[in-house]
Amino acid sequence: MHLVLMLKPGVLFPNQIKMRPFSEGLEEIMLASDTYLIGQDIFNGKSQAVRDLYSLLVDGLNKLGPVQEIKKAISISLENRRPFATVLIRNRSIKLVLRIQHRIANQRILSVDRVDDKSFDHTLLLDSKNDIDDELMKWLGEAYQCSE
Repeated sequence: MHLVLMLKPGVLFPNQIKMRPFSEGLEEIMLASDTYLIGQDIFNGKSQAVRDLYSLLVDGLNKLGPVQEIKKAISISLENRRPFATVLIRNRSIKLVLRIQHRIANQRILSVDRVDDKSFDHTLLLDSKNDIDDELMKWLGEAYQCSE
């Protein structure tokens, strides 16, 4: 069996590679969930207001319980045991996608997508600190509970 792995220097740390059987004779390489590729900072070039908004969001989420921030190439996945929200950083705002087990009818919701028989993804746009209010935290709490 041959395994070829092409990496840029400084991208991975030794304990962040997991391997598992993929199919006969092959193995799939999985990065640990908290791996963050150096040089792909999704806040790079974004306004300080967006950085502050994200910090405020995370501070609110930490009141719910332990939250893992899984940084990906273009988004941040917020997870409890499973993903419950995805954050997409824009230049002046945050697009937040919540996964909840029922449809929310509210003017703040930009779109709702049915994920499966039991889940709906709700997309919201956050562009000021006022958007992170009790109503949003209630929805985030529901999404958090669904991910346990």
